[in-house]
Amino acid sequence: MSTTQLFLSTLPAGEPGLGPPRRDDRAAGEPLDCAAGPGLRLRALTPAELGATTALLGAALPWDRVEVVAAEKLFGGNGRRSGQALGAFTSAGELVGVLACAGRFIKLLAVRPDAQRRGIGTALLAAARARIHAGAAGSPPPRLRIGDHPGNYLSPGVDERYQAAHAFFRARGLAEVGRCLNLRAAVRNNPLCTPERAHRLRAAAAAHGYTVRRAGAEAVAGLLAMIESQFSPVWAHEVARALGPELGGAAAAHTPRLPEDAAVHLALLPSGAPVAFAAHDGNNRGLGWFGPMGTLPAHRGRGLGEALVLACLADVGERPDGGVIAWVGPEAFYARTCGTVPDRRFVVYEEP
Repeated sequence: MSTTQLFLSTLPAGEPGLGPPRRDDRAAGEPLDCAAGPGLRLRALTPAELGATTALLGAALPWDRVEVVAAEKLFGGNGRRSGQALGAFTSAGELVGVLACAGRFIKLLAVRPDAQRRGIGTALLAAARARIHAGAAGSPPPRLRIGDHPGNYLSPGVDERYQAAHAFFRARGLAEVGRCLNLRAAVRNNPLCTPERAHRLRAAAAAHGYTVRRAGAEAVAGLLAMIESQFSPVWAHEVARALGPELGGAAAAHTPRLPEDAAVHLALLPSGAPVAFAAHDGNNRGLGWFGPMGTLPAHRGRGLGEALVLACLADVGERPDGGVIAWVGPEAFYARTCGTVPDRRFVVYEEP
């Protein structure tokens, strides 16, 4: 599943770059406060600046619903990676650019549309590179990567429609290393997503000895341990966030509560052990994005995944992006289960 989006114009050659950070800012994760060319200063953003930051992102990222998830992208947890959100400010104190990064990933980079082509994007990109090099501690630094940050991403790459962003990254030496896709299922007037079909799928699961229901407190420890060991630690982090502040522990401590509380559905054995799961709103909380989901190999082919997908989609009918299935692998499964169609396509960039 899982990163973010950028909207920038191509910038001319010969722009002022970002000088080295101060000595006490060289450790990864420490705040940066430094001049970045004439009349421009980079410093850490604070939650008190969320309103101005959200307005900038909304203007710069027209294909993303940043107004719903800006706080999560900028100040939310990044799993095991250290993260930072920087703002670029003019000498008059105006916010003109935003960078959010975690580990080697740029999660989000945006420049206010009327301030583009002034070296601001280049300065923010240089700040991300400097942070990575500072954290390498003498070892070869990891390659900077744009998009697909696991666990906290706005979108899993650079949307194909942000043409200026593609030109920007390519001009600065980054190369395309992958493509990914979001699907979308209709959550209203969809004959594959009716309450009647959801009931039939739950009944079929029950006939095989499974109970399909929403996650409760008694299943959390076993669920997260199963996901971490059998699927991915990042998925365990996302599912913990989807469980919400009541059940998700530290990963979900600052996530907003949803009307349904736990945004996770399970298939359980008679013993109560989970063997399949599906979640939504574990990332981009409040938009209604689906994922992750998984079924243990021994329990596949019994309709559990279909039952869980429909249970999740029933939760998100009123969300701004309800029905989006992000960073998709098994396209045919989702088309068969809930009638998905391609929604958005993304490109992932990385330093060579």
